[in-house]
Amino acid sequence: MTIWTYLGITPTRFQTEYVETGLVDVAVHREFPLEMFTYGRDAVHENFWDDVVRKCRGVIYRTDTEEIIARPFEKFFNLGTSEMPETNPTTWADFGTFAEPWMLSSPEVWEKMDGFLATMYFWEGTAYIASKGSFDSPHAKWATAWLRSQPQMITLMSGYTPVFEGISSNFRIVVNYEGCERLVLLAMVNNETGEELDRISLNQLAEKNNWSTPAQYDMTWQKASMKSLDPEAVNIEGYVLVWRRPGQTPFRLKVKYVDYLRLHRMISHVSPKAIFNCLSGAEYKGDLNEWIDESTPWFSKYVAKWVRSLTARHDELLMKARATYNEIREVNRIKVGQRPYANLGEERKAYALEFSKYPEIEGILFAMLDGKNEFERAWKLVKPMTKGCGPSVSQSLLR
Repeated sequence: MTIWTYLGITPTRFQTEYVETGLVDVAVHREFPLEMFTYGRDAVHENFWDDVVRKCRGVIYRTDTEEIIARPFEKFFNLGTSEMPETNPTTWADFGTFAEPWMLSSPEVWEKMDGFLATMYFWEGTAYIASKGSFDSPHAKWATAWLRSQPQMITLMSGYTPVFEGISSNFRIVVNYEGCERLVLLAMVNNETGEELDRISLNQLAEKNNWSTPAQYDMTWQKASMKSLDPEAVNIEGYVLVWRRPGQTPFRLKVKYVDYLRLHRMISHVSPKAIFNCLSGAEYKGDLNEWIDESTPWFSKYVAKWVRSLTARHDELLMKARATYNEIREVNRIKVGQRPYANLGEERKAYALEFSKYPEIEGILFAMLDGKNEFERAWKLVKPMTKGCGPSVSQSLLR
């Protein structure tokens, strides 16, 4: 199948309506004639999920033939997602716009792994791994190296895309897998239809290749949903509900534990700027105590490191300014004794002349002279340290 048949759109429309608008990002392979389409930040921020955007979740095609060579999962959502009736169980029994017969069947319930999407693709018979949105990200390089380190794998099914979850302590998000370093086989996706290998065949294929698959549970989606509400359940992300549909991609929904959602929201949104705002009082954006004491060990260290760095810089500037100010004031006191200032304007001009010799702390010196808050001024000088620093976990890898 060609990429344009799959997306159901012409290249020109795709370029103008999706790429140029920021809804879809394009990654170009450095060596091979390959491109990858992945939904962009604007799609996430605008909550724009039409059929084209949903299909752009790391799909890879050849630019010379336009043939799809790797087709990972399409974008799927949480159970009960607002404004998406197809995710809401109350609509399933109502055979209207969204309901289909398969919705009344029981789904398979799989463990939701907390890693990164790893899509296997082949070029001239050699297997490589891409992460969501990149051929050469650190995640993709690690996953490809891991694959190379394993025993020679058997021949895989032609025309299918192996889709994995990458699990590594180097790229940990929330769940601690206690040093486990591996690729976990999630599915084998038919490149033409999107239909996936059944559960039994998938487990057999994984066993032959010495791979693992996620845990599979004998429970209903209702029970999975109820279990996810347990606030005491920790170090687990949740479940994936899978309804298989003959000849097409399965319908998937995510069910995440409440504590995981809390931690994930924290990790994916708390940036050095947010930490700075808490320390400086510029804008309340969270609770430092929660970020340090009620998060994961690695994230606690991340926050504490930024707290130390920002505070140390603040204190350094303030101490330097105080010592400098006292020194300048003493010099001016001697000068006044020799020749009194004619007026306050002349006195301020004399101080300004001295302050200009210290551009790094000049603002703090003026704050001291004018009786204003030197602490606040020092924090303003610290703020540039956070420029360009995003959350500890890249948004491009969150799904």
